[in-house]
Amino acid sequence: GRPPMGPLAAVRAVVGFPMRLVTRVLTGGLGRAPEDPARWLIVGLGNPGSRFERTRHNVGFDVLDRFAAEEGLVFGAAAGGTSDGTAGGTLEKLQKRSRAKLAVGTVAGKRVVLAKPQTYMNLSGESVKALMRHYRVPKSRLLVVYDDLDTPVAKLKLKGKGGHGGHNGVRNIIDECPGCADKTFPRLKIGVGRPKGDTPVYDHVLTRFDEENRSVLESKTFVEACDAIRGVLTLGLDRAMTAANDAGGGEARGKKNASKKKPRNGETPGPKPSRSTGDAAVVAALVRDTLARIVASGAPVAEPRRAAANEPPP
Repeated sequence: GRPPMGPLAAVRAVVGFPMRLVTRVLTGGLGRAPEDPARWLIVGLGNPGSRFERTRHNVGFDVLDRFAAEEGLVFGAAAGGTSDGTAGGTLEKLQKRSRAKLAVGTVAGKRVVLAKPQTYMNLSGESVKALMRHYRVPKSRLLVVYDDLDTPVAKLKLKGKGGHGGHNGVRNIIDECPGCADKTFPRLKIGVGRPKGDTPVYDHVLTRFDEENRSVLESKTFVEACDAIRGVLTLGLDRAMTAANDAGGGEARGKKNASKKKPRNGETPGPKPSRSTGDAAVVAALVRDTLARIVASGAPVAEPRRAAANEPPP
């Protein structure tokens, strides 16, 4: 049988019981998941319900759906078993408690939790906060995927910090989630562009893309977004930012930086020729090949070359 409990252990058990009881009540009977210093919480933002499907505001959901499908993960199912603290009925309870659809498993040798908050956009932070606490995930391993008005349509930006930019879901995460008030947590922005004319922003983000833009998103942007997520998991945020941002937005940055450059004596002012679309496609292909090799073999690769000009602040 069990050895008798010592006096000190008995005191700890009695004193700690009220706190354990309170924790159990607050978590709906769920214990917290075992701590894993490599686990990532990847959150896609959007609104629940069929009326919002495929709208600009729901590209975060779209990216996570694509990523889950490519990695063989299913929302509502835990591939990690009891070792991940989310098996069977436990995951179902956690989904209800956190008000999120969850897919749990392993990607590139690291445990991941994919989450699509079902709180509606403005309360996304409440869902994310519950998941960060349950899985013991710090802000440095929280990756938020969402739509961004200030990024051109179908382009993407991977950042490590920045404000909410008017996005109410990100605003609520900054307000609610542990440590996020300083606005330093990874985020992957999917460009949806600014509305044209007098169209209100609210109406713009709740409309669907035209056929041409949707085709580009499905065939190119979502592919690059999934690569960027894998890059964060395998390369780390800084190196993944270099690779993803070079592939996803280098042409626009090249034009912007070139236009600021002062001409030398005897030179004719004018923008420096930017990288062609074909070159950008080659870079994107190289990024995907590099990430694929890392995922397959775990072999180290050389540090990606950084752009000559520094990235503008978010």
